[in-house]
Amino acid sequence: MSDVKDMPMGLSFRMAMNEKALNTYAEMTPEEKERVIDAARHAQSKAEMQRLVDRMGEGEKYF
Repeated sequence: MSDVKDMPMGLSFRMAMNEKALNTYAEMTPEEKERVIDAARHAQSKAEMQRLVDRMGEGEKYF
C-alpha cells in the first residue's frame, strides 16, 4: 500500500492545485490510489500528469 511519501512530486503538486481531484483521491480505496500513483509514475510529460489530475477532478477513479 502506498502512502503520501510514495506519491510522485508532480502528482502531489498538481492535486494540491485541484481541490476536486484531491477530494476524489481522498475517497479512493488503497487499490485505487495505487493505480493512480502507478499511472502518475508512467506519465511521459507534464501535460499527461495534468490530464490525470483533471480526470480525477471530474470524479474519475478508474485508471
